[in-house]
Amino acid sequence: MKWKMGLVMMTVSGWVAAIGLKLGSRADLADSAFLIGLCLLILGVSAMIMKTGFLSPIVEGFKIIGERMIRRSRSMERADDLIQKDHDFQAFKSNLSTRITQGTFIMGACSILISVGILIV
Repeated sequence: MKWKMGLVMMTVSGWVAAIGLKLGSRADLADSAFLIGLCLLILGVSAMIMKTGFLSPIVEGFKIIGERMIRRSRSMERADDLIQKDHDFQAFKSNLSTRITQGTFIMGACSILISVGILIV
């Protein structure tokens, strides 16, 4: 929870610093904040969709096509098997992807709220 609040504060302070340094007009900063927020939310939603497995049939199809086109050595197959069996590494990947997804949602929402706040004030 601390890192989420820290991320919110860092995002807000970054936009406040941009306003204070007068890096553009208020409308330009509001447009930039909204665009960045929208891109971050789209990125977060894309990561969430990939995590749920909604597109897994398409991804598996491309994986099969790639296996047919490019030959893999036995050592590479063994390395992939070892990675799949390593539970600590799989837990690390899952935790990291969750944090990145949450971070993009938080920063995107804050940027959009800041853009609305810039236009109101």
